[in-house]
Amino acid sequence: MPKTITKEYTVYDYKDLKSNDELSDKIYQKFWLENPDNINPWADENLKSFKKFADTLNMGFDWSLSYGEYPDRGCYIKLDTSYYENKSSNKNPISIYKLIKDYKGNGYYLCDALKTYTEKLVDEWHKDLTVDDFAEAIQNKMFELWFENNQSHFSKESFLGYVEANSYTFDQNGNLFKEEA
Repeated sequence: MPKTITKEYTVYDYKDLKSNDELSDKIYQKFWLENPDNINPWADENLKSFKKFADTLNMGFDWSLSYGEYPDRGCYIKLDTSYYENKSSNKNPISIYKLIKDYKGNGYYLCDALKTYTEKLVDEWHKDLTVDDFAEAIQNKMFELWFENNQSHFSKESFLGYVEANSYTFDQNGNLFKEEA
């Protein structure tokens, strides 16, 4: 004769995490920060934004970036300025300003942030600044934006937002709870 066994689980949801900091921190650490599959969902779009921006400026785009909160030793962004090498525009911000003036980007936050930063940079251009100096400033801004966006994704606020939006529940060990069928 078959037997029915019933298991009882204690699960925690968004309300529980909001009301219990210790529990919330434990689950945030295990489920969000230590999960190797947790990658910023905007990472691909951010890279497309950088590539489109570089293309607009007639610069090549090369990168090696971690998908974590902070850079490691292998992280870099490099804009190739060889297009400008033997051109008079190498010391003239006007040519770059014309390129960026009507730039619309691909609709993501990083596109607008890069455009605003670039316009300010061009406005402050000193006559001894070269396109290489300009590219270095843009590379640094891209790098900064990449890791700011990742830090935002990995923040506790972002974690709690995902928990609430997806109605996640967890067991006491910080594992996502899925009801057995």
